[in-house]
Amino acid sequence: MDRQLFGNRTAEVAWQELIGSPGKGEVKVLLDEGGSNARTSLVRILPGSEITPHAHQAPVQHYVVEGGYESEGTIHAAGTYGLLPAHANVAPISTQSGF
Repeated sequence: MDRQLFGNRTAEVAWQELIGSPGKGEVKVLLDEGGSNARTSLVRILPGSEITPHAHQAPVQHYVVEGGYESEGTIHAAGTYGLLPAHANVAPISTQSGF
């Protein structure tokens, strides 16, 4: 597959309610190639939210831009990067500040 350079002005993409998620928040979908192909999005989880245990079918990368969250007794603050392999179980997540 021949890929073209793709660019997106994130400020021009509207935030939408995060639907079908195990937590409450908002999402900006920057790229969605459909099915099990690439999907890139920004996600905001609201302060005081909890995310219930779940799994993703595809690998998930995440980077905490601001705020933070706690999972399995560890605080993940702004600047935290994580990579979850496909089908990895995600432990419960809570946030007081949002992220």
